[in-house]
Amino acid sequence: MKAIERIEESIANLKENDFNIYFFVIDSQNVPNSSLAYIYELAKTLHDKKYNVTMLYQLQGEYTEAELYKKKKKGKQIDPSKVFTGVGEWLGKEYADIPHMNISHTQWKVSPADILFIPEAFSSLMFQTYQHKAPCRRIVLLQNFSYVTDFIPYGVEWKNYGIYDVVASTKQQESLIKSVFPYVRCKTLPPVVPSIFRKPIEPKRLLVNIITSDQRIANRITKTFYWKYPMYKFISFVDLRNRPREEFAEKLREGAITIWVDNDTPFGHSAVEAIACDNILIGKVPEMVPEWMIDEDGGLNDCGIWTYDINVIPDLLANVVGAWMQDMVPEQLTNAMNEVNAKYTVDKWEENVDGVMSTIINEQIKSFEQIKNSIKQKITNETKED
Repeated sequence: MKAIERIEESIANLKENDFNIYFFVIDSQNVPNSSLAYIYELAKTLHDKKYNVTMLYQLQGEYTEAELYKKKKKGKQIDPSKVFTGVGEWLGKEYADIPHMNISHTQWKVSPADILFIPEAFSSLMFQTYQHKAPCRRIVLLQNFSYVTDFIPYGVEWKNYGIYDVVASTKQQESLIKSVFPYVRCKTLPPVVPSIFRKPIEPKRLLVNIITSDQRIANRITKTFYWKYPMYKFISFVDLRNRPREEFAEKLREGAITIWVDNDTPFGHSAVEAIACDNILIGKVPEMVPEWMIDEDGGLNDCGIWTYDINVIPDLLANVVGAWMQDMVPEQLTNAMNEVNAKYTVDKWEENVDGVMSTIINEQIKSFEQIKNSIKQKITNETKED
């Protein structure tokens, strides 16, 4: 009977939102990371909706607040490897203010009604929580299928870790994971473009933003452009690598054109953010073509100027500059940009988050009800036998 009481308590907690939601994260060390931003965006949305949200991390030997205060006060050297930097400086204080817990120092207790979201790369955490029989529901956040294959050992799959639930950021990711692990229950939660990324009120300036992690690519594009088109030497390029979100958005709103090269991205957050800020996007098509780039016929849509060859980007840029200066940007391009913007609004994100969480909670309640009924049936059968 105690088992039934515990199950009924868990059901009641789920119905009243009286349970904990945990997200495991790494320390970004103040380096912007779109995958981490997606996780924090989900966490903050749930936190704002009054769910009990905590971000979990592991850091051996982390300074206590008192130790850190003393070192700062006395001017002593601080070991950065013992400090969790977090996301406050690049993502925003409101994200850093979500409760955080170092599970290397603090005893972490979970209940059957709790939910733990694990990024797809952390197969070791999947194993640890399975090995220690963590009673909570564990759900993988899947944004990049490549991380699954990069970090899981040979001969192992998610069911070996007791993982059967996934929230994927795109239908592409859902399709990939179900092609190898067909037993998982998968829900899709498309990313959001935060409202800070918006069309500017002030007129655009003829600045060209460059988004690429490889400085050599940026150099190749800019130098080649100036060599081939010396008449455009008055045009300035702006490198947007590792900018805090607020500054990143400001630069996108200010500039008219963005060059985007990211061959390994599964989604292309920064490209969609550039489009939201009304930038004409010139991009190299990534290895995995993001969903928002694909039209109804399976080809590339017209929301950007696309190429498979980095070497032609300077020529494409010259064409775009000429069209922009003569106010001859094709209407087909701007219409397609607006269609992309409409897919990732804050309102749609809020609606999708509510839908995903409602489904997760209802599934959990149904599972507990089935277990309770099974126990009751077993007790009934044993009573009859007696």
